[in-house]
Amino acid sequence: MAAVGVGDTTARWTRNRRPRAGAAVNLVCLPHAGGSAGFYRGWHDLLPREVDFHAVQYPGREDRLTEASVGTMAEMADAVTEAIRPLFARDVVLFGHSMGAAIAYEVARRCEAEGRFPRLLLVSGRGAPHRQPPGTMHQGTDDEIVARLREFSATSGAALDDPDLRALLLPMIRADYRLVETYRLERPEPVRAPIAVLRGRADDRVDEERAEAWSELTTADCEHRLFDGGHFYLQQHETQVVRTVAELVGKALR
Repeated sequence: MAAVGVGDTTARWTRNRRPRAGAAVNLVCLPHAGGSAGFYRGWHDLLPREVDFHAVQYPGREDRLTEASVGTMAEMADAVTEAIRPLFARDVVLFGHSMGAAIAYEVARRCEAEGRFPRLLLVSGRGAPHRQPPGTMHQGTDDEIVARLREFSATSGAALDDPDLRALLLPMIRADYRLVETYRLERPEPVRAPIAVLRGRADDRVDEERAEAWSELTTADCEHRLFDGGHFYLQQHETQVVRTVAELVGKALR
């Protein structure tokens, strides 16, 4: 099989259906465990024209359904880093929700090690990785995983009501949780990019202490934005969240 070129890798891993040629910054958004690029489908129309929007598409879902899921955080972060290299022709901002926040941090580390510096790291719905306790959801039965998904995401739970769809999606969901729950950052490794932490007030998966600990992972500023809602507050308040993201991006570029 021929080697995949950088351009092909970018196209395979990111979705940008309506590119903005005159944009000043590329916003790269990474989904949660079990999530897909489609999770962010409403963001493009809500963002200002100076922001070009790119959603990361992990293997094993949507138009990459037949591809095997990624096994480890290192593999995932390496692949995403390779895919977004061409996007540094402009300024780049990274946004990740839940598992995506941990991946975004690891991608920022790798980009900076290569001399590419994201202007801002936006982390949503997850505590700082060096303060994150081990997780065991990936070890549960199929029924236990579905029940847990229903606790914090009505949308995900409903999608798994169909037996055929459930059989198709659960291996990918389990693999995602294994990836993020077995990921360990033993000590703080700060990035140069400033960090903004976004979370829902009622999100019992991110307490204040773990959210505040993101400040230990940057040599720049770390600020916090709270929204009403739980773990998927950004679905309930999409317009407000995207407006806040646009404000933070604009501030980072000034």
